[in-house]
Amino acid sequence: MLLALLWREHKTRITLPEPTGHFAVGRTTYTWVNDTQTDELAPSSGAKQEVVVWIWYPSVATKSAALAEYLPAAWRLALAQHSGVLMSQFLTRDLSLVQAHSTSDPDVSPEQRSYSVVIMRAGGGALTTDFTTLAEDLASHGYIVVGFDAPYRTFVVVLPDNRVVIRPPTNDPENLQADQANRLINRLLPMWTSDTAFVVTQLGHLNAADPSGKLTGRLDMQRLGMFGHSFGGATALQFLP
Repeated sequence: MLLALLWREHKTRITLPEPTGHFAVGRTTYTWVNDTQTDELAPSSGAKQEVVVWIWYPSVATKSAALAEYLPAAWRLALAQHSGVLMSQFLTRDLSLVQAHSTSDPDVSPEQRSYSVVIMRAGGGALTTDFTTLAEDLASHGYIVVGFDAPYRTFVVVLPDNRVVIRPPTNDPENLQADQANRLINRLLPMWTSDTAFVVTQLGHLNAADPSGKLTGRLDMQRLGMFGHSFGGATALQFLP
């Protein structure tokens, strides 16, 4: 009976809370590779630092724009395959049935010349899209919200070439005894801070010349903030002056 109830909840469609600001919200994604920095957590030496970046922003309202998927299908599949049957089929909702409010890649709203930038960092192995409601709400109030997932830090990352990168259990402090966890945390925090610095540098390049043209000149990099959940919060404290 319990499993039947859990399955029913798993297959129930849900719409996230509506953003409370007056801007419509767009979402776009980028994948950036840092050719000057190797990833210390990668199993192969020489692997470069990579990030998958999710950006929510005040957008032009258009009825014809397609809603962005809460989590793209390739990510949903990878997450299900590596979470186990109980977690993916009974203890969490079918993410294909979660409806967000962002649309995919619309133009930035012309209401302001540029918009303040907020870096949003999820905690532990959490996915950035877990915080979609918060990101959409901030964007609806006139902020460009930037979150990112990094291989070997985030639980699962799907890269554009369809590589799926899973965070190994050895990179999860929750799997370790207190003294080992503290050593791992002290090792991970500089990496998370380095990831953030790389993303901010890339945002500067994007603001100077977005290949799509959409975000060129629209990010106010002089008004930059950051917040995070759990380990993401610790990263924000470490990163910000």
